[in-house]
Amino acid sequence: MKRFRIDRRCEGGGARWTWTIIPWALIVAAAALHVAAGTASAQDRGRITGTVTDNTGGALEGVRVSVRGLDAEAMTEGSGRFSLELEAGEYVLRFSRIGFRTLEREMTVTSGMTQDVRVQLRLRPVEAAAIAVSVLRPDLNPVSELDERELEEANLQDPGESLRLLLGSDAVRRGPVGLDPVVRGLRETEVGAYVDGVRIFPGGPARMDSQIAHVDPTSMARMHIVQGPYALTWGAGNLSAISVETPDFPGSDGVSASFGAGFDSNRNAADVSGTMSGRQGDVGYWAHGAYRTGSSYRSGDGTEIPADFTSWEGRAKLGFDTGSASRLTLSGGYQGQGPIEYAGRLLNAKFFHTPVAAVNWKLDRAQGTLSSLDIQGNFAKVTHAMTNKGKPTAEDDPNRVPPFALDVGIDTESTTWGGRAAAGLRAANGWSFDVGVDAYLLIQNAARTIERQSNEMLLFGDVIWPDAHIGDGGIFGRVTKELGERMSLSGTVRLDLVSATGDSALVSDFFLENTVGQLNQTETNFSAAVSAAFGLSSNWTMSVGVGSVVRTPDALERYSDRFPASKSQMANEVMGSPEIKPERSTQADLWLDASYQRVVFSFNLFYRYMNDFITMIPTDLPKRLPLSPLPVYRYVNGDARYWGLETSANFLLTPTLTLLASLNYLWGQNDLLEEPVLGVTPFGGSLGLRYDHPADSWYLQGAVRARGDQNRVASSLGEVPTDGYATGDIQGGVLILQNLRLDAGVENLWDQEYIDHLNAKNPFTGTQIPEPGIIFFVNLAVFTN
Repeated sequence: MKRFRIDRRCEGGGARWTWTIIPWALIVAAAALHVAAGTASAQDRGRITGTVTDNTGGALEGVRVSVRGLDAEAMTEGSGRFSLELEAGEYVLRFSRIGFRTLEREMTVTSGMTQDVRVQLRLRPVEAAAIAVSVLRPDLNPVSELDERELEEANLQDPGESLRLLLGSDAVRRGPVGLDPVVRGLRETEVGAYVDGVRIFPGGPARMDSQIAHVDPTSMARMHIVQGPYALTWGAGNLSAISVETPDFPGSDGVSASFGAGFDSNRNAADVSGTMSGRQGDVGYWAHGAYRTGSSYRSGDGTEIPADFTSWEGRAKLGFDTGSASRLTLSGGYQGQGPIEYAGRLLNAKFFHTPVAAVNWKLDRAQGTLSSLDIQGNFAKVTHAMTNKGKPTAEDDPNRVPPFALDVGIDTESTTWGGRAAAGLRAANGWSFDVGVDAYLLIQNAARTIERQSNEMLLFGDVIWPDAHIGDGGIFGRVTKELGERMSLSGTVRLDLVSATGDSALVSDFFLENTVGQLNQTETNFSAAVSAAFGLSSNWTMSVGVGSVVRTPDALERYSDRFPASKSQMANEVMGSPEIKPERSTQADLWLDASYQRVVFSFNLFYRYMNDFITMIPTDLPKRLPLSPLPVYRYVNGDARYWGLETSANFLLTPTLTLLASLNYLWGQNDLLEEPVLGVTPFGGSLGLRYDHPADSWYLQGAVRARGDQNRVASSLGEVPTDGYATGDIQGGVLILQNLRLDAGVENLWDQEYIDHLNAKNPFTGTQIPEPGIIFFVNLAVFTN
């Protein structure tokens, strides 16, 4: 991938420029220039000493203390102490140790003086991938979180791609963008999604977009994933959950601006983005814009996969400090996408239009009984149009019924209004409480028309979402008890009142005659979770959790009148059921983490039982469209079981060389159909090696990711076995003259032809969509401080 990027940041009058280009040949020249820049005029010297501790206050041995841009470093001793002698001037010190989050601190060295500092590092037991993502344990503490530098090294094209790099997570590819999140076998509306606290629902019944599809990767600062029923205070129905956050406002006066652009060698994807943020007194602001486009890509065997797409967005936040500990934030954004080609769908997307808006007031207090208040109101809307343009149905075919070209169109609209109010309370003896209420109203409409292309004669028209309204109002409470420095307990309860309605005037007589129950339904759902975290020793921690959460059925599961299911890998029509029960997921988790000076280890095991699991069974109902395959299915309730494990280990072979390894396994069984659950990720693992120069002036890393065969498939739902594969990536970067940085790499190094097991099928050929072949990318950054 070729990349050109300019980044300018100004704080208090200072400036930083970044400029990115491609030539591999510059690496050699860069290294030579960096060495030449190492000499400096002799100056008087000073000393920085200090102590590094962990979050409990215990001394940390083996912490590497380096100086950004200089070949100077020190290692902490058993007491956590370090000492560095430097020339007088201003420096950025970097404190890093495997298993802990890296910390940077600006320091000033004064001639003839010694400055003593105290630094505390926060635990980071697992390093999952080069993206700013946290996996949260049942106690909602992060297991892994990566820093800004590692985020800049990542080469993401879509938010969903990040999930494929994390243990226990995956994504479904149906086209070039909008990869659909999968968390431990849970998918679609089983996975709650939030962007800066705003609940997001997909806009299309054909699932061309996912919950996190309408966020450009360049606007993401952090992503948190809860892999079970523990995000009860985030919102309703979260069998698992994903939260995406955009960057924070600067903490001090100044202005920061950046610009980026890039090109991908295989997907032929170009992107540009720009950001401006700053603060002036009590007012902070952040604004971001991005444009991205691409075309067909080549798989490993040379097959061309249709993947044209265009995406653009703008986002902004404006914050007002309303007191010493409170802030009012106004935020809004708009994203447009389209046209987009979907090799794994019957139709392509003409467009997506997605405006979002929110107002939030937040109070955070360091002392007192009331520790926090968080009040938010929000709005999100996805307007979406689909077409068969570019598909075989748009062409004449004498061997098909009907033999003439069709013009198929679907127009959809999905609108969400939401709000939340929560308070944090601090009590004596280590007790704390969180109480709150939240609510959302989801309104969905979708209609389909089929015309004869030659004369625009209407052949067929129907309603897919019959003005469906799904509203949820919830109340929640969470209590946490700290039992010393090494143990904590927490429990959360949640009660939701749900109302689901559909317009009877918009549904067909066939639907009313072949379904049971009223269109309008109400539910009362209770969810709860408990968790505990233990410090088994100074090196080992254990977390356990048990939770049970209820998800209300979505509009397709309730009101679909023989419309293809997005979960299935086939294009068979599926009938909804107004009286279908909400599904309940009950899960138990065990996490073990160990952190030593040179080794970090993590192991997690879970078991999940799903009551009233929503699945599909075949019927003898007639199909609605002549081109649809038989049989027609119906959404029904059953039961399902899952268990799985994820484990990873990082080994610090030397102070600069790290070996990373991981393994994961998932098993699922649909008890109603007596076959495996649809969409279970196969056994997989990864092995990587990374070298970081002591002065952080350059790095080199490589990784191999492998997946095994998957023969346990839901054959009655069209799922087919897939072969295992192994792919390799390599990436490196170098810092030159303290203001020039070059990053370059190759993805899918040996041009492997492979298919991710979860990828959708091409409904016309019956074959699954392969992943891209070899990809080259390079970044060159030029900046001044």
